[in-house]
Amino acid sequence: MITRQRVETKLKTLKLTGMLAGLDNQLVSDGFEDMSFMDRLDNLLDQQVISNRNKRISSLQKQANLRWPHALLCDVDYTLQKGLKKQVITNLAELNWLEEGRHITVTGATGTGKTHLGCAFANEAILRGIPVKFYKFQNLLTELIAADQENQLAKFRKRLSRFKLLIIDDWGISMLSSAQRHMLYDLVESRDKQCSMLITSQYPASDWYDAFGDETIAESVLDRIVHSSHKLNLTGVSMRKVNGVEGGNHED
Repeated sequence: MITRQRVETKLKTLKLTGMLAGLDNQLVSDGFEDMSFMDRLDNLLDQQVISNRNKRISSLQKQANLRWPHALLCDVDYTLQKGLKKQVITNLAELNWLEEGRHITVTGATGTGKTHLGCAFANEAILRGIPVKFYKFQNLLTELIAADQENQLAKFRKRLSRFKLLIIDDWGISMLSSAQRHMLYDLVESRDKQCSMLITSQYPASDWYDAFGDETIAESVLDRIVHSSHKLNLTGVSMRKVNGVEGGNHED
């Protein structure tokens, strides 16, 4: 008993919680009695690997701050979400586009499940240990402006660059200020061909250009996105009506 206590204390000190739980399981289960030392050690190491992975996923999910944290691609209802083809989603779920620094745009009417689909892709990435960050479009603009006012803009962009996937939800068409359009240009340019974005909008990408009020900057920003993206358009019924959900765009 003294030896067991010493071992458990050392595992706690080393924060090997997976091995600690695995050891407790081995000591109360008859299934391990006939296993060799190496097999039992291998089992303990497996438990630690699983524990580490679960902690990593939990940390990435908290960091991502997704609108729909439990959204999964396997839950997509293709009978309701017209415009989506299962094979296309299956192929995109391989995340090759993410490795290539390409993007996804998801467009469609309010309530058709754009945000939910975006979060499902985000979770697919998180389950593979890939850092993700979710922003509402207007919130992202607000944080860019705030960072600029505090002379922290470069630092903010650098922090965002650590996220392999940036979700920009509810991209709008309201006129951007000069500062906003230049900040968006710098942000998109800094991620070009290195990190990916998934953008949702109730407006088609062709409508995004006018909001910049500057044709050259609009093309510089949006052409990097539009011409390097997989385009998904949701044309089904409102998921809110189907599920009885009330609310505005923040619940898409």
